[in-house]
Amino acid sequence: MTPHIPRRDRSPDPVRDHLKEVRRGLLRLHKALIDAERAVWERETGLVSNGRFLQALIEDPFFAWLRPFSGLIVEVDERLATGEPLPHDEARGYVERIRALVQPTGAEAERYERVRQRDAGVLIAHVELEARIAAEPEAA
Repeated sequence: MTPHIPRRDRSPDPVRDHLKEVRRGLLRLHKALIDAERAVWERETGLVSNGRFLQALIEDPFFAWLRPFSGLIVEVDERLATGEPLPHDEARGYVERIRALVQPTGAEAERYERVRQRDAGVLIAHVELEARIAAEPEAA
């Protein structure tokens, strides 16, 4: 009989874990924003298939303000997928960029605020993301 050898899990990494939690919150907010803006866009253009909507997300100027959210999600995913150690300063940099997306200035701020006021799902996702951001672990 082969003896049971316990699996060695990675040691806890609170910096990586925090970034993952913030990313989860950003994904939820991103989906809520897309859903809210799709409803507005389809009232103007008519209902479209998911494929046509994906094309509009990528190309239509109406959705341009959401593309930085998508791009940052991809950047974080790619970095986390490396499995390499994540220095606190690097993780903090990603979190600060996410914070800047949800605390915009100028025209982006007006648009974001209108969507938050119009859609309860966006507001809830925003508040939850802010809470995840605030739960940052201490620097090692």
